[in-house]
Amino acid sequence: MVIKEPKKINSNDSGIDFSKSKKIENYIKQSSLTWLKDTTPGPVLGDIFVIYVPNNRLKNLLELQEQKILINIEKHTKIKLKKLSIQMSNNKQ
Repeated sequence: MVIKEPKKINSNDSGIDFSKSKKIENYIKQSSLTWLKDTTPGPVLGDIFVIYVPNNRLKNLLELQEQKILINIEKHTKIKLKKLSIQMSNNKQ
């Protein structure tokens, strides 16, 4: 009978990169852009950065400026992202 060793479970199988998330969050807090004060930075899932916004107007604004935001994040943090995922925050429960 072959005895198998137990398989170690990776606690970060979700794909969230906490170090990148923290670095980008610090950049956003130090940034002087006015709309950034209304957003909540979320996690980095692979090459996608999640941003939570309170209203649809801000969501549309960020979607229009997505490439500019990605370029600024890459320039200041040296983190290359493919896309932003802009989601409505669900804090009205």
